[in-house]
Amino acid sequence: MQPLSLPRHIVQQRFRPPKTNIPQTPAERNQMLQFIRHYVVEYNPVPPLPVEQLKEHADRVVGMLKCDPIYRDYVGVLLNNELWRETLAAVPYERRLLLLPKCLRVESKCPAPFDEFGLLCKQCGLCTIQDLQAEAEKLGYAVLVAEGSAIVMSLIQTGKIEAIVGVSCLSVLERAFPYMEAAAIPGVAVPLLQDDCIDTTVDLDWVWDYIHLTSDDRTRRLDLGALRDEVNRWFTPASLELILGPGEGETESIARDWLLRAGKRWRPFLAVAAFEALRAEAGTPLPTRPRSSTTTSRTTTRRVMEKRPCTKNTAWRWP
Repeated sequence: MQPLSLPRHIVQQRFRPPKTNIPQTPAERNQMLQFIRHYVVEYNPVPPLPVEQLKEHADRVVGMLKCDPIYRDYVGVLLNNELWRETLAAVPYERRLLLLPKCLRVESKCPAPFDEFGLLCKQCGLCTIQDLQAEAEKLGYAVLVAEGSAIVMSLIQTGKIEAIVGVSCLSVLERAFPYMEAAAIPGVAVPLLQDDCIDTTVDLDWVWDYIHLTSDDRTRRLDLGALRDEVNRWFTPASLELILGPGEGETESIARDWLLRAGKRWRPFLAVAAFEALRAEAGTPLPTRPRSSTTTSRTTTRRVMEKRPCTKNTAWRWP
């Protein structure tokens, strides 16, 4: 059986440095997004937030991150996205609109014409619009490659659109915010990394993930950081001694030294993460098993070590 995997975008973007009011590397932006997700879980602000309250939260996050205040607007957009994340996930794909800007195209080579609604992509493969549009339409989205709040508001007023996934520059998002707030339409907006309206780039992985966001996917709620911390606590000296009793002999000492490395590196964490993703009660406390006697645990441990003897040149292994 082939493992299931989420399809990824195919066309690769050309590299351009982001504007100065946006963190400059993908690692910085991803770290900021993860921090904001934890912030929303902890403080639980309720959408829709008026713009002034959103700015207050953004200022607080900037202070907590100790980052450059020039990133406040960017932080505010990411905050607003996370406020609406769960609501968006509950909206069926066929009731969503994907709104893309025409400036993602390669302007000097793009063969696509325009009509009154926006760009009519010719699927030439030069830019990422083709992949995003094709994937969204396959899921059931309505897709527009256009700019302007008038078109969006006219679609909202038809009653057929209940959520929006958009891509735009920070200045346009700021102008569009009052319309979104007034309509109380759940929406996420991935900021463009440039605002010069030509050959722009975006964090494609973020767009791709938001397009596929659905409440049917239980794994999206996993807090992998907290899960890793919990697994690490299982392999502290105190935890191991509680389960296995005091260590005896050089072989057992070597085995415990390995276990102290998060239970032999990544294996326990990956096993627990897979278990959490597959069980129906994901996110609830992990089940516990009645602890066996110290004698039995130590006997089992010795048997394991006897099967995998350790020498100076051979690393001890789990069977």
